[in-house]
Amino acid sequence: MKHRPVISGVALVGLVAALIALAVSQVTWPPRVDTRLHQEIGRALAAEALKLRGPQGQITLIVRDTASFPQPAADIARASIEQELKRAGVLIRSVHLLQEDPLRPPQVPPGDFFELLRRGASGDVILSLMGPPLLNEEQRALLGTPKPKVVAFLPGAQPEQLNLRWLAEQGLLQAAVMGRPPSQWVAGRESFADLYVRAGPEDLLRSSGAPALAGKELP
Repeated sequence: MKHRPVISGVALVGLVAALIALAVSQVTWPPRVDTRLHQEIGRALAAEALKLRGPQGQITLIVRDTASFPQPAADIARASIEQELKRAGVLIRSVHLLQEDPLRPPQVPPGDFFELLRRGASGDVILSLMGPPLLNEEQRALLGTPKPKVVAFLPGAQPEQLNLRWLAEQGLLQAAVMGRPPSQWVAGRESFADLYVRAGPEDLLRSSGAPALAGKELP
């Protein structure tokens, strides 16, 4: 009888451990974010923006508002961009935050991008983590030849869905960091060079793609 409290205590500890294990097994943990990969994406985008920036040019950053929809990968890339620009002694003039569902393909509302292009000056750079400007015909006619340069991040299937050469010819895209097509992926290799490619003005002008999507939502 004198061992009963000990036995009861052991049983209670075992019960608590079992309940904790059951609770942990029911938790859906978020996927691990590859910090180095997204840092490299940010560094590559910043490097392209610095190449295109004029001596007195300013930089505008377009990013997803992650306060509404948390997205660690976007936060890491943005922090890397800001760090690289600061290291180069270049300040970001403004940050344009977009409240968009992270499950939808990244896209800037055409009216927002039109205003940023219209107000920008020669030598300025618009760096978009939300894709390139997809303006409608009326907006393109009103805008004329854009003065600021555009650098965009094109993950996933976007490079195949957009006519990159047409965007470059229209002066709407001068550089990009693009996802490689799945046919170029190598199993077990997930470095920046394996998954993405940097494209400058000449690369975009040599590229081909789907018919231009102007002022339309990506599928």
